[in-house]
Amino acid sequence: MRRSLEQEKRDFARACHILYEKGLVSGVGGNLCARAGEFFLLTPTGYSLRDVDRDKISVLDANQVLIEGPPVTKDAPVHLALLKIRPDIKVSCHVHGAHIIAASCMLEPGPDSIPPLTPGFVYFAYPLPMLPFLVPGSKELTEAVGKVLVSEGINALLLQNHGLIALGKTYSHAVNIAEEVEEAAHIYLLTQGKARSLKQEDIEKIKGL
Repeated sequence: MRRSLEQEKRDFARACHILYEKGLVSGVGGNLCARAGEFFLLTPTGYSLRDVDRDKISVLDANQVLIEGPPVTKDAPVHLALLKIRPDIKVSCHVHGAHIIAASCMLEPGPDSIPPLTPGFVYFAYPLPMLPFLVPGSKELTEAVGKVLVSEGINALLLQNHGLIALGKTYSHAVNIAEEVEEAAHIYLLTQGKARSLKQEDIEKIKGL
């Protein structure tokens, strides 16, 4: 049965609050975007995710024109571009978890950043690529992100000194990815990058689950 826009808004607001409560965003940082039938829902610029409710959600039509709510987040071009090139994905979120950002400040950009430290991280987000720093909201960032996440099956991308983009088929899927990356980043920092990685044979078994 088709869900109403009000139902979609309720779930969107709840996801915003979960991201805040989990410490994956703080202040007015981080943002969320989701498909809602023929519409797109986005977090508004200048608002903390803790304060997003059904009246503070930016609603765009199929042509990406704002039809309801406050002005959209400055990261809207990145999210909307991802949902366009990834029809298998419903949700795109950008988080600023402290451990994620700390790890991104230490690791080198490339196709494989955080080592395979936990089964959950391996299942949801390994290998985790990382882009070099690009200015938030810039055309260069939007294009670079799209080139990496265009491939189905790659649902997470680390941004140097900036945070993480996580894609999900559902809100829970996207939040799970963000949480697993935050945990892996925390472990990496606690062990000063010296933790034992999982064996390749075990990685293959986990990815095949």
